[in-house]
Amino acid sequence: MSEETSSQPEDTVSRSELTNLQEQLKATRMERDRQIFEKSEIVAKANAYAKERDDVRDSLAAMTAERDRLAAENAGAATKALETSRQLDAANRRAEEAAAEVARLRHAIATAPSSDPAVVLWSFVSEKTRDGVAWVRGKFPADSPALPWFDKTVSLVTQVGCMAVKATDAFIRWAVPKAIELFNKGKAELEARMEKK
Repeated sequence: MSEETSSQPEDTVSRSELTNLQEQLKATRMERDRQIFEKSEIVAKANAYAKERDDVRDSLAAMTAERDRLAAENAGAATKALETSRQLDAANRRAEEAAAEVARLRHAIATAPSSDPAVVLWSFVSEKTRDGVAWVRGKFPADSPALPWFDKTVSLVTQVGCMAVKATDAFIRWAVPKAIELFNKGKAELEARMEKK
């Protein structure tokens, strides 16, 4: 019994201590609940920040990919522009070479002697006439009063000759179709008369 008596004072807690302990327990529970609430808020904020961080990271990755794509596109456009510039330079060089070749061929055609007998004859007659006029002019003394008259006469004869050549050419151009037409008419008439016999 002596043990019971000795343990009883330890087990007996005063009412005020019990109330105090209950209030401490209540305060501790409230503090624990507050900390749990704050912890859940911190976890929610951390999750929101993590989601925002992931969104920013995804956005940054998309922007980086777009930047890389645009850089590659820009490099491709620069390469294409450089290639186009080279092609344009080559085309300009070929055009200049072609223009030089055309000029060379035109000069060759202009200076080549004609194979048409009429043109060859005309150039021969013109050359001999010029040589003859120069020979006759050389026979006049330099201070001769007849020299200006000779030059005027040669000029007048040259103009009349040019007009005669042009008139003859125009007449031939007009007369040849008429002659062909008359020939065909006469031929048809002759054939018609031959058939009647």
